[in-house]
Amino acid sequence: MKINVTADNLFFLQLPDSPGVYRYYASDGELLYVGKALSLVKRVKSYFQKRTDLSPRISLMVSKIATIELTVTANESSALLLESNLIKNLKPKYNIIFRDDKSYPYIRISAHEFPLIEYFRGKTGAHESVFGPYPNPAAVKETLDTLQRLFKLRTCRDSVFANRSRPCMLYQVNLCCAPCVNKVSADEYAQFVNYARDFLSGNYGDLISGLSNQMYKYADALDFEQASVLRDKIGLIQQLQSKQVISDSQLPINADILVIKTERQRFFLYLIMLRGGLYVGDKHFTQPLVDSVDVLLEAFLERYYAEHQAIQNIYLDFKLDPEFMGNFHRIYKIKIQVALKGRIAELAQMGMNNLSKVIENQQLNNIYHDAVAKLCELLKVSTLNRIECYDTSHNQGSSALASMVVYAGQKIDHRLYRKFNLPDSVGGDDLRALEIVLRRRLKNTELVIPDVILVDGGKTQLKIAKNLIRELGFCDKIKVIAIFKGEHRKPELDKIIIDADTELNFRQEPQIFRLLQALRDEAHRFAITGHRKKQVERMSTSRLEDVPGIGATKRRALIASFGSLQGVASAEISQLQQVEGIGFELACQIYKFFH
Repeated sequence: MKINVTADNLFFLQLPDSPGVYRYYASDGELLYVGKALSLVKRVKSYFQKRTDLSPRISLMVSKIATIELTVTANESSALLLESNLIKNLKPKYNIIFRDDKSYPYIRISAHEFPLIEYFRGKTGAHESVFGPYPNPAAVKETLDTLQRLFKLRTCRDSVFANRSRPCMLYQVNLCCAPCVNKVSADEYAQFVNYARDFLSGNYGDLISGLSNQMYKYADALDFEQASVLRDKIGLIQQLQSKQVISDSQLPINADILVIKTERQRFFLYLIMLRGGLYVGDKHFTQPLVDSVDVLLEAFLERYYAEHQAIQNIYLDFKLDPEFMGNFHRIYKIKIQVALKGRIAELAQMGMNNLSKVIENQQLNNIYHDAVAKLCELLKVSTLNRIECYDTSHNQGSSALASMVVYAGQKIDHRLYRKFNLPDSVGGDDLRALEIVLRRRLKNTELVIPDVILVDGGKTQLKIAKNLIRELGFCDKIKVIAIFKGEHRKPELDKIIIDADTELNFRQEPQIFRLLQALRDEAHRFAITGHRKKQVERMSTSRLEDVPGIGATKRRALIASFGSLQGVASAEISQLQQVEGIGFELACQIYKFFH
């Protein structure tokens, strides 16, 4: 049904008092807004009556409405489903859409006589059971591995299942009960499926009780082998139960915890996922503060839970309209609780702390984005997609290692970091180390060539990097910048060298300094972390025989004095000197070898 909007508002007479979906269009046919209503006439009239509580965004939208299109539905649930699909497919200009580019995985139990249990993304069938969503595939895999150990459900496709003539390898390793060749009856398999559903729903108490009763029946029948199998399963479930962040007394424990915050005209939401009482993951959403907090929050709840409904409760640190919460519970079968207590309140506070860090990182990313734009002007280039920074770490020349950190995709991207082991011949020569690592990096054709290389140092380091880039034929593709510490190592006194004629201080370009200092400090941290790990690995494989000047007699004396190789490795020089036959020079040599 299509209705033209008139200035006298007589078009109200054409609106039905029924549940349904309304769509607002501008005079040029542009879709402005899609909404649902329990009563179309009441909802649509509310937009056109004189109101002071409409946001500027909605007021502007109302002024553009030329026609209204209506779809009457059987009930509000049907209207909600239609509204959700229309918003997703048509993307109206004035609807609030929370961006979430991830498709989250589930666990699905199929509607077969011998159901398949599997990793799943997408829409489910009417008779299938889904559990989730989980934050990542690793969490699903871990859960499926546990379920296979416990209940041995099949994981093969129906086509494979229907055509097997003998058990597969999973049966041989005791991870499947082989229903494909009738190694288990339909009733027994159905019992295993029910156990799996209890496990995925977090009903550990009921599950343990059922398995315990079965175990005692086997024991009474003197079938101690089967009883011991069930005993081991119960032990594994109890072990998992001990890791629950929410205990059985606080059911239901398949729930989401939501915390919200507004900052600098943006709305932030942090979601903690509890599945079976376990903290399985979290995610966050952000949206411009285009409307009131309650409107944004209600829009999020309706959009997100139209697709993610495998929970019983939502715990929220914000008071919503009771009528909305009642309708939400009726439609989605999810109860919203705004009174947070005990462990739930602790988790909500943790979520708020994490959300604050998310906001801080986003603000930093904005600063970095502006810094890159200014850096483009200084370097006279149109774009900078990738900046790499290098640093080296060693201990008096031993276990030398270089690090590479990367700014790409408008953020410092930890996934792109690299470590480079340096030969012992480098010793403590930082200049030679820089040349070796840059040569190795730029000859690696598998990695994306950077737009800018940032080196920690002054004009000498800058010259080495530029000469190498010229030698390898990258002088027209890669710019080089150097950053060096200021007096007393104060960050605000750092200097940046762009070229021989351009040297910047903090006051001139604070945003550029924030980015380059962050990269420099991160490269330093990453190099030291890698160097220490390398030292630990070396210590774990070192032997006293490898220390020059240590023979069998002195080795026995050292072990006798300190009890073990680890004791020798952790001893101070003064302690080593107390061992018979170990003088100051040899003590220093032993200490240097292990440190």
